[in-house]
Amino acid sequence: MLNFRTILVFVAAISFVASECPCPDISLCQPLQIGSRHEKVAFMTADSNWRYYDYSQLTTIVICTDDFDPQLLCLAHSRNVRLVWIANYDVKQLGNATARTLWVNSQVDKVKKSFTDGVNLDMEDEIANGTITALQYTQLVQELSNLIRIEVPGSMISVDVGGTAPCDDGRCYDYTGLADASDFLFVMAYDLRSQIYDLNDCIASANSPIARVEGGLTNYTDIFHIAPSKLVLGVPWYCYDYKCLTLDANMTCTIEHIPYRGAPCSDAAGVQHDYKYCRELLRVNSTTGRLIDNRTGGVFFNYKNQGDGYTHQIWMDDPETLVIKYDLANTRHLLGIGMWQVDALDYSPNATQDTIAMWNAMERFHFRN
Repeated sequence: MLNFRTILVFVAAISFVASECPCPDISLCQPLQIGSRHEKVAFMTADSNWRYYDYSQLTTIVICTDDFDPQLLCLAHSRNVRLVWIANYDVKQLGNATARTLWVNSQVDKVKKSFTDGVNLDMEDEIANGTITALQYTQLVQELSNLIRIEVPGSMISVDVGGTAPCDDGRCYDYTGLADASDFLFVMAYDLRSQIYDLNDCIASANSPIARVEGGLTNYTDIFHIAPSKLVLGVPWYCYDYKCLTLDANMTCTIEHIPYRGAPCSDAAGVQHDYKYCRELLRVNSTTGRLIDNRTGGVFFNYKNQGDGYTHQIWMDDPETLVIKYDLANTRHLLGIGMWQVDALDYSPNATQDTIAMWNAMERFHFRN
C-alpha cells in the first residue's frame, strides 16, 4: 500500500513531467516501452529534415546534433520511434573509474531530462590487441547499461563497431563483451577502404564492397560468436569523390597515396558528399553515366571537375545496390539495418524521386514489430 509520502512524490513527478513536457499528450514524454522487435536505425546529423523522414521505415533515430526540436520527440514517440543520443568517451580515461562514473551519470541524466530513450556509443579510437583497455571499454558500456536500465526503464544502449573486425582500423575491441553489455552492435559496413596496404590497389573503389560486408558479418558471428540477433547492418547513404591521377581504358582511377593508421593508402584521398549531391552530379555532369562494378557491387561514374581540371570518379550505393545488402541482413537473420546518415537525402520541396526510392528500398528488410 502506498503511504502518503509516496503519493506526494508520485504526484510531484507527474507535475514535473506535465510542466516540462513539450507534447500535448504527456505520455509521449515517457521512454518507449517496447518489446523485442527488428530495428531500422537512422543517424540524424541535421535538425531541419525530421518532419520529412519516413517513420514507417524507422524504429530508432540517433541524435548526432547538440540539441533537437522538442516536437521531434512528440512525433517520434507517437510513431513508436526511439530517440537516442550519440556519445563518445576519451579512450585515455577508460582506466579512470571515477571519470567513467561521472560520464555514465551525465549520460543518464541527459536522457532523463530530454525524455529520450538511450545512448549510442560511437568510440572509434585505436585500441591495441590484447590490452586491458578493450576490457575497460566493455566495462564502461556495462556500467552505463546497468544504470540506465534502472533509471530509464525501456531504454536502449547500442555500440558502433567497424565493418570487418577483428581489428578494423586498429580497433581491437572486446566485441563479444560489447555485444553482451548492450542491446546491439551497429556494424558500420562502410569506409571499408580506409586502409589500403597494397599500393597497386591504391585506386578509387567501392565504399562498401559486398564481399567485405559479408566477410565482416561472418567475423562477428563465427569468430566472436555474436548472435545475428545482436547485429544491425549499417550502410552508406553518402558517396566518395576521388580525383583520378591517371585513368586507363578499364576505368581504373589511381588516387593519391594518403596513409591512415599504418596503411600507406586510404579513402582519405577522396571527399565524402551527401547522396543527393552525387545524384545531381550523375544527372548533370557525368561523362560515363551510371556504371556497376560487378566485382564489388558498387555504383560509379566519372565526371570532369571544372575546379582542378581532372577527371573525378564517384563511388556510392543506390537503391539497387542497397537492397542486396538489405537482403543479406534478411538471409543472415540480423536484428536490423540502418544508415549513415539520414540527412544525406534531398528533403527540399523540389526533391526528386531519389529520396522516395532510398526510403522505399528499406522495405526490402523484413521489418516487423
